[in-house]
Amino acid sequence: MQSELLDRSYHFLNFLPTVSDFLVQKHKESGLKVDEKSLYNLVTEADLKAESMILDEIQKNYPGDGILSEERGKIEGNSGYTWVVDPLDGTTNYTHGLPLYGVSVGVVETDTMTPLIGMVFFPELNTYYHAIKGQGAFREKTPIQVSRTSSLKDSLFVTGFPYDRNLSLDTLMQYYKSILQKSRGIRRTGAATLDLCWLAEGKFEGYYELGLKPWDMAAAGLIVLEAKGKITSMDGNDFSILIPSLLATNGLVHEYLLAEFEGQINREVY
Repeated sequence: MQSELLDRSYHFLNFLPTVSDFLVQKHKESGLKVDEKSLYNLVTEADLKAESMILDEIQKNYPGDGILSEERGKIEGNSGYTWVVDPLDGTTNYTHGLPLYGVSVGVVETDTMTPLIGMVFFPELNTYYHAIKGQGAFREKTPIQVSRTSSLKDSLFVTGFPYDRNLSLDTLMQYYKSILQKSRGIRRTGAATLDLCWLAEGKFEGYYELGLKPWDMAAAGLIVLEAKGKITSMDGNDFSILIPSLLATNGLVHEYLLAEFEGQINREVY
């Protein structure tokens, strides 16, 4: 298995800069075509082209692998591996000219959906993060680890809001208020993969969000775990990319945050 994972990781760490270059060039052009999949949920021609580039590369080089991607959906495979792809995480940022967006590619074990490989490129931040299960997490070639801050008052957190946030706005604000009152602050980048990667290298102590999808968590979630972080659902259940509720921390503030959320989780956003 390790040789198969290394091969896939090495191949795509060398391929994904091509996708990054495409997104940067497209971002410079005027007249980007934008469609609404739903309220607040956008898709651009750049998303679709970047996804095609990634899926074509997977199918050409690993034709037996399955694929789960944001825009194309599910493609069955027979190798035991499934690629989980978000060609452009942070589409709203992208459409507004912000550089906070990423390309996320992960590989999971098909039967259990356990993350095995995670790669996230941030084209206009000129950096990338990656991990293979059991081999640590890296920013480019440098090993990274979560922070060692252990108190809420000294912690900086980050969050995001689900696309159907109008269904549960009061509850979301309750979470926000509760943590904001006890911490150094809360940030919002607009890209779940960036939140998780910055947590993995110690910029944040914790991240929480409801309404996530597998492609938001598969690659960057593994990077957090390999950086010695901790991930559960917001109600304390084991991490699964199929559960749309995520609490990721440095491990030292995890129980404090679970206590903040206890009895408050609003499943309407699931």
